[in-house]
Amino acid sequence: MPYSFSRITNRRQVHISTPPVAALRAKPRTTRARPPRDNERASQMTQDVRPRILVMVVAGLVWPTALTWAQASGNATSEIAARDALQRFITEWNTGDDARLRTAMHFPFVTVAGDGTLVVNQTADDFSAGFEPLRDTEGWSRSEFDFDSFTVVKSSPNKVHAKINFARYREDGTAYLRSRVFYIVTRRDNRWAIQLRTRAASPTAFEPDARIAIVRRARDAVRAFFTAFNLGNVDGTVATLHHPHLFVTTPGDFVVASTVTDGPRPNFDQMRATERWHVSTIDAIEPSVVTPDKVHMELTFSRWRLDGARYWTVPATWIVTRVGDH
Repeated sequence: MPYSFSRITNRRQVHISTPPVAALRAKPRTTRARPPRDNERASQMTQDVRPRILVMVVAGLVWPTALTWAQASGNATSEIAARDALQRFITEWNTGDDARLRTAMHFPFVTVAGDGTLVVNQTADDFSAGFEPLRDTEGWSRSEFDFDSFTVVKSSPNKVHAKINFARYREDGTAYLRSRVFYIVTRRDNRWAIQLRTRAASPTAFEPDARIAIVRRARDAVRAFFTAFNLGNVDGTVATLHHPHLFVTTPGDFVVASTVTDGPRPNFDQMRATERWHVSTIDAIEPSVVTPDKVHMELTFSRWRLDGARYWTVPATWIVTRVGDH
């Protein structure tokens, strides 16, 4: 990735092969089954959940309402546009000019650092890439994306989640850093640009037992959220989140809750009145990126009514982080 997390955390800060199409499935569906009882829901809660949820990138849901299947299904055209946006981003990056680079970005622009720190640059003027320190301390000359490694995680008409390998080079052509990055590319005002970035490379010397333990605790954090949510506990739900907390909707809107008082606070009474919501369940949950302090969870969850009707199924990417002891 063409930046250093350590330099940015204290700031307010196409040759086309056949790309994988990972559709966002927000298709409304109604099936009949017995929803979990209250004691079954509560059993998901763990007593000591250290990680918390930092970023909720919900593929087909605008809390507390939902989008239609046509709005949220995968889109190959969007994936090509996201590649093009990444090409523009790296081209402008290599000019070493912040003003030009900002034209390839959307704001607010979000960086999730390797240690789980969330950095939000609300406006273009807030953002600086730190090119001078890169040159002075690393001898950086240019960066490259390996577009053969470009992988789509999820896509929709207005938002693409993608991972790609990058390298940094010195003036003599030596590649001195290689890694992998996760980007969220969004379309706003009919323009595709980068809106979120975070490292997506797992440590090379990651002990299997350590990885298993980290994933387990990240899963526990997600389950803690669903337990509090299903009990209708607003404060308990918010307590499972890190702040500042980022909530990203399908249209690409970035909602930042700076403090606990900002929430996001679910309106359970409204959900019961307008949706006849009774309970939400996790249908699938798998890690896609694992580091010691950050796990990307790809999950699918459903909403159920009291009569056992499952009326909504939604995929999402949640970034679970460990910040300090939480």
